[in-house]
Amino acid sequence: MMNDLPFADLHVHSFFSDGTMSPAELIKKAKASGVGLFAVADHDTFAGSAELCNLGEISGIQCIPAAEITCTENKKQVHVLCYRPDFSNEAFMKFVADGRHKLDMMSVRLIEKMEQSGINVSVSEFNEFEYDRSGGGWKALHYFVYKGVTSTLHEGTSFYDRYGCGYDTADFPSVKTTVEKIHSANGIAVIAHPGVSIPFDDPKLFISELERFVSYGADGIECFYPEHSDEISAICEKICDDRGLLKTCGSDFHGTFGSHPFAVPKKRTDELRLCGIN
Repeated sequence: MMNDLPFADLHVHSFFSDGTMSPAELIKKAKASGVGLFAVADHDTFAGSAELCNLGEISGIQCIPAAEITCTENKKQVHVLCYRPDFSNEAFMKFVADGRHKLDMMSVRLIEKMEQSGINVSVSEFNEFEYDRSGGGWKALHYFVYKGVTSTLHEGTSFYDRYGCGYDTADFPSVKTTVEKIHSANGIAVIAHPGVSIPFDDPKLFISELERFVSYGADGIECFYPEHSDEISAICEKICDDRGLLKTCGSDFHGTFGSHPFAVPKKRTDELRLCGIN
């Protein structure tokens, strides 16, 4: 790791999912921010990561193959970060592709229901619709703005739950299944942003739920995250220390589509535990 690039950011999104920037733009941003260990972890696809890693070879930045895999637990959305899988494992790659298909079909089902309710949208038109990925978000959100159904991209996100097409309806795999699938491809499974996925009203219940996720064989926890309080990060670190798990950090940067700044929390690679990832 070069001394002028001491920081790590292992959870960033490109326009291959819902970010606003290309992998090439992101790697320039990483270098300018002192990030020498970097991962684009797009939702249920390695496409952005693959492009980034090709660029990393000539940038001097160590880029890690990654994706953020969507799961559901008790009808709630949870994410598991996957690092360094064996891409020749066809069963695993199909598993990831199936997850992305389920994610995309949420929008198709939503538009079907909206069309049936009399709103001026149609699945056939949506399938043909093209949009500028640098706007961030999902295709359906751009389609709604194009049709005049919404005035902003974020306004369209509320439609999924309103029409009963949320994450709990898409049959995403459990955390346990996802960890097992990642391990089947010799990948590294890290529980993403537990402070967002698990309610923190009761710290004891939070710890119990996070330990349950870890018990499925997870290799680590994303301890450092923009929305984690110091207390949440400390709990995550303790669980990792007690069990010898990896400690990662990620900004969950989405460009202008999100509010998280790039490479924050500002963590040096040597402040984390990344054996096997870096």
